Amino acid sequence: MSSRRSRPLHQSTTARLTALYSLIFIASALTLFLLAYSLLSGAVREGDRVAMTQKLREYAAMSQKKGLSGLLEFLRLEQDTLDIEEYSLRLDSPDGSQLLRLAPEGQPGLPEHLPVATGPGIQWFFLPNPDAETGLADVACRALPGGGTVYLGKDASEREDLLARFRVIFAGIMVPVALIGLAAGFILARRVLTPINDLIDTVRAIDTGRMDARVPEMGSDDELSELARLFNAMLDKIRTLIAGMREALDNVAHDLRTPATRTLAAVEMAAAKDDPEALREALLDCAEETRRMVAMLGILMDISEAETGAMRLHLVPMDMAGLVAEAAELYEYAAEEKQVALTAQARGPLPVVADVGRMRQVLANLVDNAVKYTPPGGTVTVSASREDRGVTVRVADTGEGMHPGDIPRIFDRLYRADKSRSQRGLGLGLSLVRAVLYAHGAAIEVESAPGRGSAFIFTLPAADAATPAL
Repeated sequence: MSSRRSRPLHQSTTARLTALYSLIFIASALTLFLLAYSLLSGAVREGDRVAMTQKLREYAAMSQKKGLSGLLEFLRLEQDTLDIEEYSLRLDSPDGSQLLRLAPEGQPGLPEHLPVATGPGIQWFFLPNPDAETGLADVACRALPGGGTVYLGKDASEREDLLARFRVIFAGIMVPVALIGLAAGFILARRVLTPINDLIDTVRAIDTGRMDARVPEMGSDDELSELARLFNAMLDKIRTLIAGMREALDNVAHDLRTPATRTLAAVEMAAAKDDPEALREALLDCAEETRRMVAMLGILMDISEAETGAMRLHLVPMDMAGLVAEAAELYEYAAEEKQVALTAQARGPLPVVADVGRMRQVLANLVDNAVKYTPPGGTVTVSASREDRGVTVRVADTGEGMHPGDIPRIFDRLYRADKSRSQRGLGLGLSLVRAVLYAHGAAIEVESAPGRGSAFIFTLPAADAATPAL
């Protein structure tokens, strides 16, 4: 593909997608860390506090049973069994004076001023650890049923150091995680935008005249691959249309060159003779050829108006059976000259609402083509019949038929299946037929096979039987 137009990196879609992917990746990693940290810290703290809660409940039960003095006596008798290496304890009287204070050996124990417990529940708070300058103590307190307050503390320095190290480790991990997120985001952005960039390169190549350029298909089945396939299909269709337009222009040039050449030759021959009769013949020839060119241009204009919805139709009730008989009568002489049997099969009345003049054009073109391409001894049948709520018209012949590859294109402007131009014509008749029927809201169908003839069928909505037909 051609080189892509350079632009500042921060203005590119790749940079924006990279930033978005990286932000999502880093935010997800941060969320997972916060969740893991919350669960870890909660589990560690809960493990410590379960044992402390159990002890405070035992003390509260003892105080309720034996009073504050009984609890004090119990603690003094049982202080040897207390895990003094792990906990610090203090018991205060109702007036706030200290009744008992226990601490690990060599440590000052809980500080003098502590929050006063309110209510029967356990209250938790952190205090500076008295045996460490930077440590923390997890302290629980509870008001006793018999009066007074009991405090129980435990050194939380190791636990908080563990959580702090966890935070430091995560902070160190986040740096490579961010780098990985940027790299992964860049790779994903490039991969996602590759089909878009290929599409841009293809458009630029086409803009420089390379009409054969196509978007490379990735082989996957996602939306971007589907976009590439649809874009390539559109380019193929455009290329086909351009080829058709070129062929149509060649046909127009050929068909206009012939009458123009004849007109010029007639004028030159007349100019070389001083004969009024020769001048008159030359003028008649020029008029005939000019009429042919005007007819071609007029038909092209009619087709364009019908296809764009600009054709003005004079819709009136009419009898299709009568129009079929009229068309057969009009071409009866031409059929007899070619030794072709032309028959009309239509039992009227068959009322429809249509433009009479345009319907005459439709039937005239279809019957003319049928007679033209039917060899001597063949037959052409023009029929009309009532089917369901419509009137169906069928023009069939026993001519040479058409190749299946030609059928989809016979309605294209100036297209001729007979490339040798053995039959004279503008190549616009069937285009006009389809355009006029399209303007009437109808479609035309073709049934044909080589050596078996052809049939053209269209259906118009039936008019109200009570409406008088023309």
